[in-house]
Amino acid sequence: MLKRIICVIGCLLLTVSLVKAQGWEEITTPVKIFEEGYIQVIGISEEGQSRFRAIRAAEVDAQRKLLEIVQGLTLHGETTIKDGMLQSDVVRTTVHGFLRGAVKCGEKYYRDRGYAEVCMRLYIRGRGGMYDVILPLLKEEKLIKSELPEYKPKLIPKVMPQPETQPPAEVKPEAPQPPVAPQPEAKPTVEKKPEVAAPSKIEVPYDGLIVDVRDFNFKPALVNRIITDKKEVVFDPSKIASNILVERGCGGFTTDLGKAKALLSSWGSKNPMVVKAIGVYKYTDAEVSSDDAAAIYVHNQKSNFLAEAKVVFLLK
Repeated sequence: MLKRIICVIGCLLLTVSLVKAQGWEEITTPVKIFEEGYIQVIGISEEGQSRFRAIRAAEVDAQRKLLEIVQGLTLHGETTIKDGMLQSDVVRTTVHGFLRGAVKCGEKYYRDRGYAEVCMRLYIRGRGGMYDVILPLLKEEKLIKSELPEYKPKLIPKVMPQPETQPPAEVKPEAPQPPVAPQPEAKPTVEKKPEVAAPSKIEVPYDGLIVDVRDFNFKPALVNRIITDKKEVVFDPSKIASNILVERGCGGFTTDLGKAKALLSSWGSKNPMVVKAIGVYKYTDAEVSSDDAAAIYVHNQKSNFLAEAKVVFLLK
């Protein structure tokens, strides 16, 4: 029994080393999937088979893994793709059809032991990807419900603080001063609120958005929204142009601020706004303050970045 366990462990270690040698990496966690834009798995056959049978068995194993991962992806809130498949025969048939679009990214047959490995990839973005095939169907089947009202601002801040601030200037020690007679206590000053202005008054609008949700348990999903603390929708798929939704989904995901800015730059954004979320609703909706929501709204009126899904969620 002990020899068998040692043998199994040895085979697993050999498999890992061979997969790395091939340059294949499994992309299976939700954060990585939505960051990279695809699922990637390695299927492995049993030993002692001919090349054809081993490769076919490895393909079947990879397809099984892809189905499990797709079913586990979050649609919105706590609803998964599997939930949608259970609720609708049409959705289930579509998902299985979508899986047939997986592409092979490599194969290897090990003649000495008679087994094979196959790398398979399934895209969630782009023509034929999950957003293109599944998301419209889920809308038609009414599995995505928008129970929240659309956000309409009452006051629009004229000035938003820039995402990056300059370091404070060095303070030199002051020379000792003679004692000063005590003065009557001054009344505390009240900080003025930012002035408000119409979108036409903004000279340099923000043209992209980074939502920092690193302080919260936020889940990347097929449908991620931005809402206010009053549960009003600032951004959701309905704001996105159809062709952009296919290519970008509800925006990008990354765990690094520099990568977030680089991704927006690749989409044409030169001046992104960075907003820190104040909470998360149903795991997939990022809550922002009323002031930040108003700023997003007014700058979007000028640069239309929401319709182009120039939005990146910064994850922990």
